[in-house]
Order: sequence, then C-alpha cells, then structure tokens
Amino acid sequence: LRTDTLRISREGLIEKIGEQGIHALPTKESDVGIHVCDRSPVAELYGFADGLFFVQDEASQLCVKALDAKSGMRVLDACACPGSKSFGAAIDMQNEGQVISCDLHKNKLSLVESGAERLGITILATEERDARNTNEEWLSTFDRVLCDVPCSGFGVFAKKPELRYKDPNMSAALPDIQLAILKNASQYLKVGGKLVYSTCTLLPAENEENVSRFLDENNHFELTEQRTLYPDINGTDGFFYAVLERVK
Repeated sequence: LRTDTLRISREGLIEKIGEQGIHALPTKESDVGIHVCDRSPVAELYGFADGLFFVQDEASQLCVKALDAKSGMRVLDACACPGSKSFGAAIDMQNEGQVISCDLHKNKLSLVESGAERLGITILATEERDARNTNEEWLSTFDRVLCDVPCSGFGVFAKKPELRYKDPNMSAALPDIQLAILKNASQYLKVGGKLVYSTCTLLPAENEENVSRFLDENNHFELTEQRTLYPDINGTDGFFYAVLERVK
C-alpha cells in the first residue's frame, strides 16, 4: 500500500490497520509504503473508503520518488492508467500545482478520476492522448515528465503468472514504440526538469538499451540515475527506471 500522506502518516495507518488484527510493516526502501502480511481484501482494510491509501508496489513507489515532484510544479504522466504514479506525484506535491494524466484509452481514464477523488486529490486532470503524438502547446512547459511506457510485463510474473506463456517475439516491436513515446514526451520538459522512464520488465532492449538509444540522439539530456529492481533481491516487482535531466 502507498499511504496518502495528505490525510494520515504511515505510522498512523499501520497502527490503525493493526487494530483490525492485521499484521502490517513499513516497506524497506519507500518511506510511505506499507506491506500487509495477511491476505485481507483491500477494500476491507481500515481507511480504504476514506482514501487513506492506494495499492502500489514498492518499486513503483520508488519510481515516483525518483521523479522528485514538488509543490507548485507542473507534472505530466504520459501513460497514466490506472493512475497510481499520478496519485503518488500529486501527494508528493502536497496537492499543490498541476498533474496531467494521459492515456491512449479514454475508457480507462475514469479509473484515474475516481481514484483521485477517493484520495482527495484535486490538482489532477485527465486527457485522452497517444503519447507518441506531439502537443505543440506543451513544448517545454513541464517541470517533471513520467513515461511509464507500455511494456512486455515480464517483471510481474508473480502477479500475472499467465505471462510465463507469452511468446517473447510478441513484444519485439515494443522497444521502438517505447522510444517513440520517450522522444515525444521529452520535448515537454523545461530546461532543468526531470524525466523518468520506467517499465515493469527486465528485458534490456526495453530498458537500458532504450535509454542509451535516446541519449545517443539527445545530447541535451543527461542520465542522473538508473536502477533495476528484482523480486528475489528487492522483494518488489521486476522493475526498471531511469532519471533523465534536461540540461540545455
């Protein structure tokens, strides 16, 4: 779980969940995460109806932390649904500023809108958009940009075991699609701003190699952080993120 610190502290939420007789622990690296050790229905946990938390793997929480969104900033989540990273950014911003959450599928955006309402987030707006297509009005206007791109999903076998039977060749076109999204979204960043590129896969072609391809063609960006998280080492989803700063 990711605590909605607009409404309660992590320690306070752990205490309240514990009063239900449910064992919960703070996550190891994320300072806002909670690991629930019992298999209790999420909707029955203390605080769900009141928007005191939402479900988000610790790896995704660390990705949002790397985005470093602050109060008053303008933030773009280019591939937002179902919205947890947008929610995390808005909470980190203390619900001050602007978060624009986009997705290719309009019917999915209602999930983001309803989630934001439950959590008490008022700075979030949604927009149907293909992240590969340029919006001229957005050029160089965002302080932070998140590209959590569509990927093969090979880092989440534990949650989606059917992916074990997926033919890797079906994902062969993904790196080029991901790179197109990254290139387009990077145009929206102000000088001095940060862009986070992320996937929930462990395939180098979708991760480090795509970042290298982007940097080879865009010398006005610098790589400031890059990390791969592994289920057997970090106890999280298999996940990759890279932080790119626009320097000129």
